[in-house]
Amino acid sequence: MHSSKFIETESVKASDAKRLRELQSENDLLKLLYTDLLAKTVVIRGGLARGMRDC
Repeated sequence: MHSSKFIETESVKASDAKRLRELQSENDLLKLLYTDLLAKTVVIRGGLARGMRDC
């Protein structure tokens, strides 16, 4: 019975580790998307500010 518990525990640890890697990957992607969106927002705001000066 002890061996069965050990295998179950190792299985849970492996699935937790896999999920953690997936979440870290998703988090890295979200950071890239956020950075890209922030850069685009800065460009748009700069364009709007220049446009307002020309009026």
